[in-house]
Amino acid sequence: LESLMSIEIIVLLTLLLILMQIFIPVTIDLLITKKLNFLYLFSSRDNVAESSLFFDRSQRALKNLFQTLPIFITLALLSIIKDIDISFLATLWLAMRFIYVPIYILGIDYVRTIVWAVSLICLIMMGISFL
Repeated sequence: LESLMSIEIIVLLTLLLILMQIFIPVTIDLLITKKLNFLYLFSSRDNVAESSLFFDRSQRALKNLFQTLPIFITLALLSIIKDIDISFLATLWLAMRFIYVPIYILGIDYVRTIVWAVSLICLIMMGISFL
């Protein structure tokens, strides 16, 4: 199966996902739950601010991404070096990671686990592509 995107574009979109996930927790608590304010954001943050459940979930979703991101980036780089097309699986992995974020933040437990499992299977299949 061939993807519509090159592996380079997929990696760039993955970096966009990281940036998005870094800003989501603060955006949620600044604009939606009002647990944070701009004064706190511009402070040295010596005191820990109270955070919302959604903030905490979005932080955990980001930590989860960082657990598999090195594997994904390594496989993407290897695919470029070895000239092996894993772009379909990489696109599917990226789509699952984008879908995972709101599902995790909203607390949709079983669907979250299924989406995570599909993304993990994509990584495994990407690795198998090199055998």
